[in-house]
Amino acid sequence: MSRTPPRARQETPTGRPFEHAAASGVAPSAAAPAAAAPGRSQSLWLAAGLALLALAAFLNALEGEFLYDDVPYITRNRQVQEPSFRSLFLAPLSGRAELGLYRPLPTLTYALQAAGRGDAAPTWPFHAWNIALHAAATIAGWRFLLRLGLTAGSAWLAAALFAVHPCHVEAVDWIVGRAELMAALFGFAYLAVALRPRQDGRSVLLAALLLAAAGLSKESAFALPGVVFVADLVLRRPGGLRAAVRRQLSAALVLGLLLALRYAAMGRIAPALGLAAFDRAEWWQRPLISAQLLGEYFIRSLLPLPPRLFYHEAEFSEPRALALAGLAAWCAATWWARRRRPLLAALLALPVALITVLNLRPIQETFAERFLYLPSLLPLALAANGLAAVVARERQRTGRFGVSLLLPATAVALLLGCTLRANPVWGDALRLWRHNVEQSPDLPFVHYQYAWFLHDRGMFLRTDAETPGAIEEYERALECNRRMVARGYRGMPPDQLARSHVSIGSILLTRLPPERRNPARAKLALLEAIAVGEKYTGLDPELGRAYFQFALLRHHDVDVSREVAERGLRRALSLELPDELRQSIAAELERLLAEGAPAPAGG
Repeated sequence: MSRTPPRARQETPTGRPFEHAAASGVAPSAAAPAAAAPGRSQSLWLAAGLALLALAAFLNALEGEFLYDDVPYITRNRQVQEPSFRSLFLAPLSGRAELGLYRPLPTLTYALQAAGRGDAAPTWPFHAWNIALHAAATIAGWRFLLRLGLTAGSAWLAAALFAVHPCHVEAVDWIVGRAELMAALFGFAYLAVALRPRQDGRSVLLAALLLAAAGLSKESAFALPGVVFVADLVLRRPGGLRAAVRRQLSAALVLGLLLALRYAAMGRIAPALGLAAFDRAEWWQRPLISAQLLGEYFIRSLLPLPPRLFYHEAEFSEPRALALAGLAAWCAATWWARRRRPLLAALLALPVALITVLNLRPIQETFAERFLYLPSLLPLALAANGLAAVVARERQRTGRFGVSLLLPATAVALLLGCTLRANPVWGDALRLWRHNVEQSPDLPFVHYQYAWFLHDRGMFLRTDAETPGAIEEYERALECNRRMVARGYRGMPPDQLARSHVSIGSILLTRLPPERRNPARAKLALLEAIAVGEKYTGLDPELGRAYFQFALLRHHDVDVSREVAERGLRRALSLELPDELRQSIAAELERLLAEGAPAPAGG
């Protein structure tokens, strides 16, 4: 005799996670898509649970140091160290307009924490602020999914997966990832308000303020009104297309004001094309590249793949198996969700949320995992839907929760473990670049960065099986660069190319113990550096160092004449050089001239 679940299908939904959820995992009524809201007390407990998950996932990242862009954008950025209204709100980030970065709100928070401290500022408060923002963004994302129409169980589980997913390590652990966190916090709140069934004047004003705050945090927030528009159409909100367009008028006004402010601050709206990864791609190639980027973002939103900091344009200019698999999975999921409107809205909103970083208009970055921070919640809604449906079926069949809860619990625990394991990668520069070399051993840029930090720490030669020397990594960078250029792709920037040769020459000539030095090999490296420096403009410091080191060869058993050394030093002094380098070159030239001066007559 079959057992009927007590009061099954007679109660009204209470909004408890997984309880009364339809097997589809989405709200049953498309006309009223918002899921039943939990009561105030229950909402507090659910929000607290999400915050605890977010904190638990990133607590072991508190001691990470300032890394990479943290230095120019925070510790050595005058906007942060000597803040003023003009420098924060009427100037581009770090003063470089060509990058197209205008992010006054995150920069303001850096100034509140670091003004006047420079490199001496402790890092843990910055990381604590980022983790707190991540917890708040997780809660805001949960409220957005409820407003989108997911059931209480699916929405909470999607937010829980979001809280612990390792694809967020870059955005949370990297201090300058704060722009992503703030844009997502304000962005999720904007989406939740903009999707309210009834829009009164207060809602419209609140949505406009939240969108403005998101846009002042990061330019990717400009895509958020498009997410609202897609949701309006897919969820068939009252009024149809005309009403959906009308509801975008206030958002259009906000975006127009933000664009005007960006132009006033930077003299431009977008980054310079000369810095873009895919600026040489033909117009017809860009949609194909964008499709691969979308597939890569989709698959990385779902799978706990190892983090990577740097991607090269070559990886997406040719067919990429993982990206194509992700694109096929997104297409299949979208087709499957065609009758499940909240899920369909989430999946169709994904490319809209990513539109600013898909390189349809080339940008500086090829691909970055931090760009996934807000958009990743949309594919996670799909994953949470499947897990919540299993739990809901058991509830419908037996009247209680049981073994099925192990499935979502295992998913959360798995992602949590992967994140805890990935956080130490961002602990210091050597670990970060060693990890990235392991992930992408054929890319010259990661070898160069690893070499630079090995060099900075005085680790010139291999010390053990896991730690190479700076010379070895510089040479690997140059070899990878030769292979990259031979394939027809853009290689290392000229300054890095010249600096690699100069660094090899300098280490071999002056930084190793005398018995390990190799002046002949150093001469070849310095000649390469001089050739690169003379070929490209804007390399005066690298070229000046190369000429200076080349002149020093005459002190070693190398065939460099006084005349050649003198010409090089005089050429170096004609360049724009840092004061300390100029003084060293001038002193060396003075010594060289003194060597050739005739001896004074004596009695």
